Amino acid sequence: MKTIDTSIIISTYNATEWLEKTLYGYNNQTYRMFEIVIADDGSNDETRQLLERLQKEVFYPIVHVWHEDNGFQKSEILNKAVLKCSTPYIIMSDGDCIPRKDFVEQHVKYREEGFFLSGGYFMLPMGISEAITKDDIYNERCFDLKWLKDNGLNTSFKNNKLTAGNVTASILNLITPTNASWNGHNASGWTKDIIAVNGLNEEMQYGGQDRELGERLFNLGIKSKQIRYNAIVVHLDHPRGYKNEASIKKNQAIRKETREYQKQWTTAGIVKDAPHKAAVSIILSTYNQPAWLEKSLWGFETQLAKDFEIVIADDGSGPETKAMIDKFKSESKLSIIHVWQEDDGFQKTKILNKAIQASNGEYLIFSDGDCIPREDFVAKHLKNRKRGHFLSGGYFKLCMEISEAITKEDVEKQRCFDAQWLLDNGQKKNFKLNKLTSQGLKETFLNTFTTTTPTWDGNNASGWRDNILAVNGFDERMQYGGEDRELGERLSNYGIQGIQIRYSAVTVHLDHARGYVTEDMIFKNKEIRKNTRIENSVWTEFGIIKGGKGTTAARSAGTSINSI
Repeated sequence: MKTIDTSIIISTYNATEWLEKTLYGYNNQTYRMFEIVIADDGSNDETRQLLERLQKEVFYPIVHVWHEDNGFQKSEILNKAVLKCSTPYIIMSDGDCIPRKDFVEQHVKYREEGFFLSGGYFMLPMGISEAITKDDIYNERCFDLKWLKDNGLNTSFKNNKLTAGNVTASILNLITPTNASWNGHNASGWTKDIIAVNGLNEEMQYGGQDRELGERLFNLGIKSKQIRYNAIVVHLDHPRGYKNEASIKKNQAIRKETREYQKQWTTAGIVKDAPHKAAVSIILSTYNQPAWLEKSLWGFETQLAKDFEIVIADDGSGPETKAMIDKFKSESKLSIIHVWQEDDGFQKTKILNKAIQASNGEYLIFSDGDCIPREDFVAKHLKNRKRGHFLSGGYFKLCMEISEAITKEDVEKQRCFDAQWLLDNGQKKNFKLNKLTSQGLKETFLNTFTTTTPTWDGNNASGWRDNILAVNGFDERMQYGGEDRELGERLSNYGIQGIQIRYSAVTVHLDHARGYVTEDMIFKNKEIRKNTRIENSVWTEFGIIKGGKGTTAARSAGTSINSI
C-alpha cells in the first residue's frame, strides 16, 4: 500500500458551491498520495455537511479544521491546519481554485530541499465560474482554452498558462518578470520549514499575508522556485467583501518590517508567547555602572526591530548591577541573559568571549552598557548586514551633565538623539552632530566619503557569528586600548571586510571616568596589534578556544607572541 506523502491545505469560508468544484478537481489528480486538510475560517454547517457527503465519493482522506467565525482570520486557521497535516510536505491552495489534473504531480515533481514552489492561477469570469460542472472538471474542459473562449473568455497573454507544454512552460517560468512568491492559492513547501518560521503571521488579514510567509522563508535561507506555468489552478470568481484599506496598510507595514529587518520568526504565529532562538544577539559589556546600563537598556526597549536577545557581558560588577538587571528583567519584555565573571581587573575580552558562547543569534551586534542606542539601531545593522563583511557603526559622545540628566522619557521620546535638544542642554556643537542628523542621501554620502576607516569598535559593531568564531573571538591577553579593533583586523585578514555605517547606526555615549587605563595595557595591546598586522594573523591562541591552533583556513602561519 502506497503511503500518503503530501498534505494539501485548502482554505474556505461559506462557499460550498466553489469548494465542491475544487474538491472534484482533486479527485481527478494523476498523483494520488495525498490528504486534504480543509482550513475552514468559520463557515456555517453547510460546509461540514458537504465534506461528509464528499468523503464517501472521493478517494482521498479529508480532515476538516474549523474555528468560530471572527471575521477574516485566514492566517489563524491556516496555522491550525498546518498542525493537522500528517506529512512532510504541504501544498496550500484555496477552496475557489480548481486544480488541473497534474497539479499535485507538478508540485511533487519539482519539490526540493531548501526551496518552496510558487505556482500559477488563471482567473475565470463569474459566468464561466458558475457554469462549470462536475463533468467539465473530470473531462478537463475548464482547462481547455477553446472551450473557455467559446464560453466567453477574452484573449490574454495569461492564456499561455493553460496551453504551455513542458518546454514552453520552462522558458516562461524562466523569463517571467513575476517574482516566485508564496501565493496562498498555489504554493508549496516543506512542513519543517513552515514550522521553522512559525507559520503565518496571525496579525495579518487580507492582503499579502501569504507572501509575508514566503518572505520569512526566504530570510531563513529557503529559496523560491517558479512553476507558475506548470502547476495550474483555475480561480473561480467571487466578491471580496472582507477587503479593506486598513488591513492592507497594516499588512504592508508588517511586510516592510519583515523585509528590512530580515525577520524569520513571527511571534504571532503557530507558537504563541513562547521563547524561541533569537536570530540576533546584542552583546552589551558592563562593569559597575548600573545607572548607565539601565539607560542603555531603555534604548533597547524602544527598538523598531524587536526580534533580538541581549547578552550582558559583566566583567565582575558588584551586587548593585545584578539587582538592577533582575528588576529590569521582571518589568521588561526584553530577553536578557546575564553573563558574569569574578572581578580580576579589566578583563573585557574574556567576558565578551563568554558572552559570545552564551548567545544564540547567528548575527551578533556589540555595544557597551554606557551607550544608548537610537530606536533604529538594530534595524540599521540588520538592513546593512552582508555576508563577507562586518559593520562599523558610530557613536556621539555626551558631556557628563547631559549623561546624568537623561531620563527614561528622554530615551522613549528620542530627545537624547535630537541635536537641538542636546545643544539647548549644554552640549557643545561640532561636526560629529551630523551623526544624529543624517538620514537618506546625507547618511549615504557621509558613510561613503568619511576618512574614518570602518574598524571594529566595541561600542558599535556587528558581524556574523560563524566569522567571529572562525577567528576564535577576542584575544584575551588584551586589556583596554584597541582590543576590539584587533578582532576586526583578524577578521579582515580572514577576508571579512568592514562596511562603514557610522552615520546610520548610532548610539549616544554616556560620559564616565576610565580609571582602569594604564600605559602598560596600551603598550602591550599595540604590540599585539602590530604582530597581527605583520603576520597577517587570523586565529588567536588566546581566544574562545584556549591553546588551539584553529583550522588551516582560520589561522596564520606566523610566529606566536606568547612573551608579550
